[in-house]
Amino acid sequence: MSEMPDTSLSTTTAIILADPDREEAQQACSQIERILLDLKVSFTKQSPEDSALAWTGAKPDVAIVIGGDGTMISQTRRLVDHGIPMIGINCGRLGFLAPFSPETFEIHASSVLSENRKLEHRMMLQIQVQRSDGSETITRRAMNDGIITAGSPFRMIQMSTAMDGQQGPPLSGDGLVVATPTGSTGHSASTGGPIVDPRVEAIIVTPIAAQSLAFRPFALEGGSTLEVMLTQVNEGTSLVLDGQKRVQLHEHDRVRFARYSQPMGFVNCPGHPFWRILHDKLGWAAPPRGRDDTMSTP
Repeated sequence: MSEMPDTSLSTTTAIILADPDREEAQQACSQIERILLDLKVSFTKQSPEDSALAWTGAKPDVAIVIGGDGTMISQTRRLVDHGIPMIGINCGRLGFLAPFSPETFEIHASSVLSENRKLEHRMMLQIQVQRSDGSETITRRAMNDGIITAGSPFRMIQMSTAMDGQQGPPLSGDGLVVATPTGSTGHSASTGGPIVDPRVEAIIVTPIAAQSLAFRPFALEGGSTLEVMLTQVNEGTSLVLDGQKRVQLHEHDRVRFARYSQPMGFVNCPGHPFWRILHDKLGWAAPPRGRDDTMSTP
């Protein structure tokens, strides 16, 4: 007779991060609270918009983040330095980074809060902007990507590159997407970059509307560094982090991309591997639609 898997709870405390002004998030929050109470897991609640994480007593074993992909991304930047893994509960439109619904969380709660839960560690980016005059160095983190975008008045910009200290090719175009494997399904994929399993450690570099047809997307080993110097910019040229934070860029500024020192832990939904989520939510490798599959007009 085979042994049953160990489902003894290793999670005794949790922090719930749910938007207090979003009705769907608060409804889901009530469901999650009930589940945690049934499992005798203590918890605190906090808004994702609060300036700092706070709890009383021991550090939470897990953060339960309720919202859409934007909420998931912003909370990784808050949680990573605390070493708190995240369970994502989707209340948004797509929910690519939030594999659980309140219903699937209830089904799998005992296992994902147990000692044998599957935890996936994903790399993040550390991005530094060094001003050309040496006046300051701005350091930020990103879960998905850092995008150098031409900006208004939308003339082509010019950049030089270096990989691991070695001179790379120049780039003229509308910008550059530098993504993690987690971010490879976002802006990077939309600009022609490859989709990469998030368990891989790599830095994915994808040009935006490059003048040279020979400048193709490529991937660097996760421990590599990429440095980009802006040699010709527009008034609106900037660095956009995870689609949420913006840093103005000036001529001869340098932007350095590297792996962040700490990975972010994600708790997976059992039976929902990356490629299945990619197919179900983004339609990856879906066959062409037939006549009867077309969208009906309202």
